[in-house]
Amino acid sequence: MSKAHRGTGVRKEPNHGRGTCGICGKEQIKILYDHEIDGKKVKICKFCKAALKNKARRDAKIAKKAAAAAPAAAPEASAEA
Repeated sequence: MSKAHRGTGVRKEPNHGRGTCGICGKEQIKILYDHEIDGKKVKICKFCKAALKNKARRDAKIAKKAAAAAPAAAPEASAEA
């Protein structure tokens, strides 16, 4: 099957969606995603978007473990008093 419509949204962008990534600084890379950094919207590449998503997922997992450990420690402290 033909893929005639692949990338039609990117073709409408200036320079076919290519430019400099706002995070990693790579030049002439497809910058397709808007991201807010320091209150300013910048376009980023898919590699930086994936890295930010993975970092957020790891941080959420660590926070969930810390939250689960905190209530378990509270009853022990009250039992000792």
